[in-house]
This record gives sequence, structure tokens and C-alpha cells, in this order.
Amino acid sequence: MDRLQRIYYNAVFGGLGGLLGWLLFGQLVDPAWDWKTQALLGGLLIGAVIGYFVVSVEAILDRSLVRFARYAAFGVVVGALGGPIGFFIGDWINYLIVSTLGSGGITPAVVLFVVLARGFGWMLFGLALGVGEGIAAWSSRKISYGVVGGCLGGFVGGVVFAILMVILSPGDSSYVWGQAMGLIVLGACIGSFTATVEELFKPAAVKVVRGWQEGREYAIVKPVQVLGRDEGVDILLLRDMKVEKRHAQIRWEHGRFLLVNTNAPAATTLVNDVPVADLVELHDGDRIQLGNIVLKFLMRAAKEQPTPRRRAVPQAIYVEG
Repeated sequence: MDRLQRIYYNAVFGGLGGLLGWLLFGQLVDPAWDWKTQALLGGLLIGAVIGYFVVSVEAILDRSLVRFARYAAFGVVVGALGGPIGFFIGDWINYLIVSTLGSGGITPAVVLFVVLARGFGWMLFGLALGVGEGIAAWSSRKISYGVVGGCLGGFVGGVVFAILMVILSPGDSSYVWGQAMGLIVLGACIGSFTATVEELFKPAAVKVVRGWQEGREYAIVKPVQVLGRDEGVDILLLRDMKVEKRHAQIRWEHGRFLLVNTNAPAATTLVNDVPVADLVELHDGDRIQLGNIVLKFLMRAAKEQPTPRRRAVPQAIYVEG
């Protein structure tokens, strides 16, 4: 799965979450309730469903039940917390603007403030989802990517949602479908923006070139990432019994990346076809083989700061002179 596919899947699953959230909102929230109750309960339902899909995208693609349970739980919780906050703040600011500035009629200034208010409210929701995704992965760097991407996606999606609510008339069928479209766009924006920010700024990645999930890229965003068959690892490599449950680690130390063999046979742990019994430094383009699965190591800064290519040597770390 290349970068564009990752962004695409995040957008699709986020949009699906927005659609299902809208369906639940229509079924469970009574229009006769006051706006505060609608905003809080509606935000909880919509937020939980969008969070469920956006945060668990990678686990769904990995087809890992353990990983899915962890990610989905975080997504539901942070979505259920962030949704009511975003929905309520957006509606509350909208109410204040209309009640104070709208007495002279709906002017372009009022419309602008209303649109920005909803954008700000859903921006907070996107922030919550971004934080939740990073916590689920236990990665502070992923949290920072999620905060930026979630805020951008929430604001853009919220603005689109608000514009649809302004130009459509309540009570018309188009208004109802406009709500659905607005929430689909909201979920898609949060999903795609969080993925885009990570793809742009991740320091390194490994791409599967042969084996399970061929074509899939895994971002290196933690000081230590574990590779293996155990569903609790960071980079899941299934369907090859020569891969140990916790076969190896990629450590990120002082700007350098090290492949560490964690007690797996050296014959099944190779970098550039050389067995690694202990550890070795990785460079852009290195070929990593664990069992029969082949990965390619990719560095984002490789073109900006080219590193001389060297063949891997077991139990050694290259140090530049």
C-alpha cells in the first residue's frame, strides 16, 4: 500500500464513519430536544463512529483482531469525548453569533462567523482523534502528526459542513442529505489529513516488497519498533513461520536507524543479503529480509542528506569518520 493508497483508505473509512454517524444521529436524536441535548448526544454518536473507523484503519488493513480491538477502543473513547465538545462548541458559538449579530438580518459577516465557528468546533474534534490515534500506537511523534492533521481536517470538514447547513433550508429533504454529505466530508477530511501529515513528515519507513501485505509501508515513528508475527508488535509480518513472534527491532537513536536482532537466527535475519546476529545500521534503500519476507528501508531525508551506501556487517555499527 503506497502513500496515496494510505491516504485514500483513511478518507474512505473516515467518510464511512461520518455516514454511519449521520444515520445513528437521525435514528436516536429527537429533533424536538433542545439544541444542547442534540449537540451533546449527537456529537457523542457521530464522534464515536468516526473515531472508530479513522483510528482503526491500519488495524483493519492488517486484519489483526488484537490490534483492531486496541485501536478501535481508543477511537471510540476519544471520538465519544471529542465529538460532543466539537459539536457543542460549534453550536454554542453559532447560537451566540446569530442571537447577537443576526438581529439585523443574516449578513455575509454573520455567515462567515457561523462557518468559522463550526469549523473551530469540529477542529477540536479532529484534534481529539489525532491524539487518540497516537496514543493507540504509543507514539508521541504520531500524536503530533495527529494533532496537526486532525485539526486541519476537522476545520476544513467543519467549514464544508457549516456551508451546507447555511445554504440549505431546514425542513427540506436537501437539508437532511446535506447533513449526511457534510458529515461524510468531515470524516474523510480528518482521515485523509492525518494520513497526509504523517506521510509528509515521517522520518523513515519500511516497505514490504515480498511477503505478507506486499506493497504496504509502515512508518517508523517510535524510538523502538518491533517486527514479527505477534499481533502486539508494531510491524506485523504474518504467514511466514520463519519469522519469530518478536523477530527484530528498528531503533531510532541520535538520527540513526539500527536493525537489532532479538534472538532470532542470524540466517533468517539479513540486511543486503548479509546475516545479522546482533545489530547493524540501516541506510536508505537497504534490503531487510526476515524469514522469507523482504522489506525495503526508506528514509525521508535521504535526498536532502545523502548517506554513503555500505553493505551490512553483522554485529557492527558503521560510524562516519
